[in-house]
Amino acid sequence: MSLYGLVPKTLKENLEFRRDLLQWADTADKQRSLWTACKHDVLFFINTFCWLYEPRNSRLRGTTSNVIPFITYGFQDQAFLDMNAGLGTTDIGLEKSRDLGATWMFLTLFFYHWMFHDFSSFGIMSRTADLVDKPGKKDTLMWKLDFLLSGDGGKGGLPKWMRPSKVYRSMMLMENRDNGSTFEGATTTEDAFRGGRKKGIALDEYAAFPNGDDYKALAATQHATDCRVFVSTPKGASGAYYDVMHTPSSMQKIVLDWKDHPDRKVGMYTSKKGKLEILDKDYPFPASYKHVLDDKVRSPYYDLECKRPGATPQTIAQELDRDYGGSDYQIFGKDLYEAGAKNVLKPYERGILYYDEETLEADFTSTNDGPFEIWCHRDSRGVPVNSGQYVIGCDISAGIGGDYTSNSVAFVMDTVTGQQVGEFATNTLPPVAFADLVIAASKWFGNAYLIWEMNGPPGSAFTKQILERNYPYIYYREIENKSYKKKTRNPGWFSTEKNKLSVLSQMSAAIQNGEYCIRSEKLMEECRQYVYKQGRVVHSRSVRTQDHSAKGQAHGDRVIAAAIAWHAAKDRPAVSSADREEFEEEIPYGCMAWRFQQQDKRQKALSNGDW
Repeated sequence: MSLYGLVPKTLKENLEFRRDLLQWADTADKQRSLWTACKHDVLFFINTFCWLYEPRNSRLRGTTSNVIPFITYGFQDQAFLDMNAGLGTTDIGLEKSRDLGATWMFLTLFFYHWMFHDFSSFGIMSRTADLVDKPGKKDTLMWKLDFLLSGDGGKGGLPKWMRPSKVYRSMMLMENRDNGSTFEGATTTEDAFRGGRKKGIALDEYAAFPNGDDYKALAATQHATDCRVFVSTPKGASGAYYDVMHTPSSMQKIVLDWKDHPDRKVGMYTSKKGKLEILDKDYPFPASYKHVLDDKVRSPYYDLECKRPGATPQTIAQELDRDYGGSDYQIFGKDLYEAGAKNVLKPYERGILYYDEETLEADFTSTNDGPFEIWCHRDSRGVPVNSGQYVIGCDISAGIGGDYTSNSVAFVMDTVTGQQVGEFATNTLPPVAFADLVIAASKWFGNAYLIWEMNGPPGSAFTKQILERNYPYIYYREIENKSYKKKTRNPGWFSTEKNKLSVLSQMSAAIQNGEYCIRSEKLMEECRQYVYKQGRVVHSRSVRTQDHSAKGQAHGDRVIAAAIAWHAAKDRPAVSSADREEFEEEIPYGCMAWRFQQQDKRQKALSNGDW
């Protein structure tokens, strides 16, 4: 039988209940009964015997004391039960708004198991040693465990009869020698917790771990436990915390949001297109109250936090809104991302595109795990039903493989419906081989109009192969030579900071107004990570991800392919080989692409007998 339902949840009544319960437990038998009740009901244990040290938030509980009883809110109850169910068996991602007690929550849950379950070994980790354990410092994780056990100066802590009889405490270590359970602290090193298995390891404020240390901690804890608890407020759409929270996995995700807090959601309101909508209809707003009509969910608490000294759009976005993009200008904003994500579908088919190496004529073979994904129906001949004109946009990588390298991507869209109908991504095909595959795909999609980013050596090699294969339906960009007042037409799309922002913004607007329909879940996730930061378009994941092939600018390749496909779709011409004009590629002197060009010129001259 659970006793939790008997525990009062208001401050005065809860304190009286605790006092009366301790007075009742005046014999060893009664104390043993309470100990057993706590062992079988984590919420009863927390709300009856656990205390918090909260110098900032005690006023919210109706007291001026820094030591307050741990009385859980409803949203915390559910989070505790969810974490307890997954503890020891699965990774847990805890995404939180600021000051919702998440650190105390996972520490108290670990402490409960340390108290009542034999041989329960736990690891706790933060970004520096001083945040884990430092004598006399009350902000550390180990001090909080000390407080849960014994309190502070006679305030808080467990009654003496409930505490383990033998507790060993040293730097970064706390042992319950009655049952063999341990706490071990660590910082972000590659060797953390490699010495033994843990029932659970918590990584506190994981998004704030220094660049590179977050991935080291991820690797170090991988085989040390089946249950890592990743706890943090979001800090940018990059890094290990972002990855673990957004990569599909078996991890249990728990969200603690300010809107779930009963005190902070009082007076909650929102707006739609500038029109006020009151969500808490019982709250008596003063007639003079100035509502903020920005289509966000707000409350007087939220409005006050936005006005406090030091508050910035970034701190509010990260610490209250749980917005990974922060104050960086997200090219694909949160609302747009959520709207676009509604159109995401599983592919109609996955398969392999086989093609003749001479003619590049292709056939599609459906397989469960094939790399080519399509969102269109096929006719009796096995080719896509041609509801309109298709465009294929491509982003080109070196194709050298590896965990952190860029992808070469082929994105296919229907220009009549504005829907994505195909996607292929690989980091192992060299540019020439990828060009052949793309031409084969273009033919299979009814002679699709082809556009690609031709920057750098991979783009140049891809361009050369497209031209040598004489595929006629390709995008040309016009370049005007102001000195000679002459326009030249060059194949492929050349990326600059200015035109990259332009095509991404056009794609964003098209998704917003419903013209462009993205089906790929991976593509939409990459959209979320694009920001305009300090005058540059940045795929934010690349900021904190090692990338050996693209000097830190990897990822986001699907988005570029989709953006230039939309760019090309607006004026898709029918280009024939007869229309192709001689061009002089404007490539910076001395670069690798320029050397390739000069080599091609020499070979052409030799074959013509000019040398």
